[in-house]
Amino acid sequence: MCIAFYQCSCEDLMEPQAFGDKHTLKKLEAVEEYLGMFTTALRDKFELLYIDACAGSGSSMPRSAKEKEQVENGQIQLLEPAAELADTDEIIVGSALRALGVKYPFNRYLFNDKKRKNVEALRREVKTKFSHLEDRVTITQFDANEMLLRICDTINWRNSRAVVFLDPFGLQIKFDTLQALARTQAVDVWYLVPVFAMFRQVRGDGAVLADGGRSVDEALGTTEWRNVLPVEEKGQMDMFGQKLSEKAVDVAWFEKIAQERLKAAFGGRVVEQVLPLGKPGLHEFSLMFAWANPHTSARLASKFASVVLK
Repeated sequence: MCIAFYQCSCEDLMEPQAFGDKHTLKKLEAVEEYLGMFTTALRDKFELLYIDACAGSGSSMPRSAKEKEQVENGQIQLLEPAAELADTDEIIVGSALRALGVKYPFNRYLFNDKKRKNVEALRREVKTKFSHLEDRVTITQFDANEMLLRICDTINWRNSRAVVFLDPFGLQIKFDTLQALARTQAVDVWYLVPVFAMFRQVRGDGAVLADGGRSVDEALGTTEWRNVLPVEEKGQMDMFGQKLSEKAVDVAWFEKIAQERLKAAFGGRVVEQVLPLGKPGLHEFSLMFAWANPHTSARLASKFASVVLK
């Protein structure tokens, strides 16, 4: 396998993405620790794959660093990109590069991102920092669901085992994709579930937003969550004499629903521990782990994941 690439011009060269903060580092360190355990336990037994469907550019800079300001001549000015990048200690190495850096490498790395600029940046990072593994890497530019479904249909899963990392920016990952991954009976899945994005699709009065609600339907693979959506009635009346209502759900409620649906996709093979992540004081994501292999011997994966999630 070789790196797939696309031509780019100088203006396409990009700096690290701006997203996340300390919770981003916590998430990446958890997955990285698991990858080390995975390759140590299974090397020389199977062809090992690392699959990152939303790989990004290879690195990121915390929003807190991007939002720094400096005062000059009594006026507040945003830092220029060059100044931002000067402090390399603030750049967070992304999941793809961390996977390439484990002690016992994977046999193949399948990276994907929908944005061409991220694909180009990641290709340069691999070529510069991991040239010795370059022939093991394939980088594609598809919708994450399309990329994952193609892989599920083309890999010989009898001889292969994989770790799949799902780190979408929103509600992109569809439940059908999770089911396809489960049917391989050969992948371990780390899924950063965007529970806050789900929560935001319910208005303050308990009504579900039209477009956002459909995205939640696709992510959960059901509309039943709408039927059990708890709503509290307030004491006030509206102009028609009807009691006003407000949503009684919170992010934790969506986390529970999302975990139940993940269990439905993977036949219950989901670790109970969940790692809540987000900016200080805000639960934005929930890192969950599922494994597709139904054999008893594969339970070792859940033990590894439980250790990481503690």
